[in-house]
Parts: sequence; C-alpha cells; structure tokens
Amino acid sequence: MTDHGDLYLDLLKRSLLNCVYLDNELRIIYLRNCIAGSEVFDSRVLHDIRRERHDAYAEMTAGRADGRFLNRNIHNAGYSHTMIGRARMDMLHECLDKVVTDGIPGDLVECGVWRGGSCIFMAGYLKIKSNEKRRIFVADSFEGLPAPSLAQDIGLDLSKTVYPELAVDDETVRENFRLYDLDSESVVFVKGWFKDTLPLLQTHEIALLRLDGDLYESTMDALEALYERVSPGGIVFIDDYALEQCRLAVADYFARKSWDLPQMNKVDWTGVWFRKAA
Repeated sequence: MTDHGDLYLDLLKRSLLNCVYLDNELRIIYLRNCIAGSEVFDSRVLHDIRRERHDAYAEMTAGRADGRFLNRNIHNAGYSHTMIGRARMDMLHECLDKVVTDGIPGDLVECGVWRGGSCIFMAGYLKIKSNEKRRIFVADSFEGLPAPSLAQDIGLDLSKTVYPELAVDDETVRENFRLYDLDSESVVFVKGWFKDTLPLLQTHEIALLRLDGDLYESTMDALEALYERVSPGGIVFIDDYALEQCRLAVADYFARKSWDLPQMNKVDWTGVWFRKAA
C-alpha cells in the first residue's frame, strides 16, 4: 500500500512545478504572444492548446523534468512556484531523507528562493515528519539579484531591470506558503542582500544548505557566512553549478580555506550536491 505521506509529497511537487495545469501556463504564453503580435489569436488554439501547440507542450513538459524554460528563454519563467525541475526536487527530497535518517543536526537554509517552492517543499516534508523540529530559513533579497559588481560577474546581469521575472517580493512568497497551508513559526524569512543578512543568521547548525544565488558574489557571500555552520555529514546543494561564476566561487572558497574541493554529485545539467566531511 502506498504511504499517504509519499502521495502528499508527490502531489506537492507536481503542484509546485505547475505540472497539473501546464496547459494553462502555455495558454498564458500564447496569449502574451498574441498581444505582442508574434502570433494571431485562434480560439481553437486557446481551447485545445495541448494538441494545437503539441511541440511547445512537449518541450514544456520535458522542461519541468530538468528545470529549463520554454525556448530556453528565462522570460518564459514566472508561472510555477519553483523553477528547479523535478530532478532537483526529487534530489532535494532524497537529501532531506539523508539528513533525517542519519540524524544530522541543524536547520534547513535556502539562499535565493524565488517564489519559495523549494522551501515550501521542505515545510511540507517537515509537516509529515512531526518529530523533526527544525527551522527553515528563507533567505533572499526579495528584490531580484544584485547587478554585477565584481569582475567575476561582469557579463551576467540578472538584476530585475533585465529580468523582472526573478524579482519576487517577500509577501508574495509568504502568500505562497499560505496557499499550501505551510506557513508556521518554524519558517523564518531573512530579507536583504546576503552580505548583510547571512552573517547574522540566527542558527548555529545547518543540516542542509541550498545555494541558488547564480552569481559569484552571491555564492561566495553564502559560503563565507554559512559553510562552517554546516554540521558534519550535512548536505550542501548548489543549484547553479552550470554557471561559470558559481563554479568559480565554490572553487575559490575552498582554495582560500586550503581545503580540497568536495566531490560533487551531479543531479542534472546544473544541480549538484555534496556532503560535508564528518
């Protein structure tokens, strides 16, 4: 018999990824294209968009598996509650299982949350693990990514003036938690730039640290402030390892500490994770 908790978490993943109503997401993109003049409105397309735009629907379905956007265009983000894809969501689930099963002490921290989907999933996971008394730190500027200021980030401008889709305010994320009935005192919002907020984070032990800051600066700020608080055997999940800026920040951090670079476990085209040595 299937465990009810497993069914709940599977449905939560599908909902966060918007897999259930993917056709409506494609309808929004279609109507937006009609308004922009790149497509001509046809009521048949709107009514039966899965068949009328079969290739686009198939691409979107595949993109929900690996966290890629339709036409590889980030401007087509913005309708689901997470953009990490099913593979990384499933791996996050496995990582949570690992720290719980192994009794790794500490809280759960995500740096860079967008619409909050990964943290919402963590909250759902803890809801069915009633004996787990951990906090979830939801850390973000809630104003999008900073404009590049370091030499390592020049050429990678993901700020809200370029990509407004990436700037989600904290009240929107809080409302998303409430939509899933997963807001609680154990969910702690941390608003501001990482360099200002993360050194002051009110936790001394971290069981799982999830980094989704894209830039060299954001990744380095998170590692400098939080890595040494990760418990032995704890897990670090890096979402943006496909980006040269992110990889360089990780390599530079460990080089500065004169520590060996951890062996990365690949999840998909961009996600990796590793365990901190005991």
